[in-house]
Amino acid sequence: MSRPYRQSTPVRSGPELAWHEYIDMRVRALALLLGARETQYSALIAADVLEQAEYPQAFPHLLLAAASYHSSRLDAAPPPAPTCAESGWCLSPAVCYHVYAHMAGASLSEPIVLTARGTCFRDESHCAPGIRQVEFAMREIVLLGPARWVLETADVIAHAIESFARELRLDGEWRAATDPFFLPAARGKAALQRLTGAKHEYQLPGDTALAIASVNRHGTFFGRRFQITTADGEPIHSACIAVGLDRWSHAARPAGEDAPDASQAGQEVRR
Repeated sequence: MSRPYRQSTPVRSGPELAWHEYIDMRVRALALLLGARETQYSALIAADVLEQAEYPQAFPHLLLAAASYHSSRLDAAPPPAPTCAESGWCLSPAVCYHVYAHMAGASLSEPIVLTARGTCFRDESHCAPGIRQVEFAMREIVLLGPARWVLETADVIAHAIESFARELRLDGEWRAATDPFFLPAARGKAALQRLTGAKHEYQLPGDTALAIASVNRHGTFFGRRFQITTADGEPIHSACIAVGLDRWSHAARPAGEDAPDASQAGQEVRR
């Protein structure tokens, strides 16, 4: 018998892993039907990219940094205790920040849809497997383009995600939400976000109102921060649709039921 050990994310195998992968394949198929370019990004992200995105100012309590661990086994004169040194890298808190850095300085002649699945990390004060984890999997769909196109395409994706959720008997609803901006200087942004409907979460019923997906409309914020423009030189608008795969697979998998065939993951999307 294997001994229990501390885990940052659940260990999956068999039907549980199959459900996890099936959910990702369905969301991926939706993105590809919209013409998305699938991209793969690393688990690490440069600290200066997050600084440019103002992430540390908004979420200092969640950010995890990668550090160089100096062990006495490697040092000729071992220190009294192991020490850590900053590396200039952070553990990625979301996939979309990679997209903005990847597209920095670009001039777009037409709108772009990108999708990526990534491993994300946040320094949560408490953890519950499948609900709130230090390490978790996200499938994100990122939209870059003119304002009207971004808003309309985000609505199409939100409708499709809700349909998929209801297919799995995850009967929630979209609700206006806000990220928990931490610093006093950022509280005005949080209020503005609620008022303008910049963020909506698909929340399941219950006391916790668990959010399993979100639509985040950024306006021109990231276009300006990363100098991504339209062909006429104006900052692009952007939106990110994020699906928390751990929460979906935790909430959706019927006991003892196998996942559907992932090869049938395509679905019709009507614009």
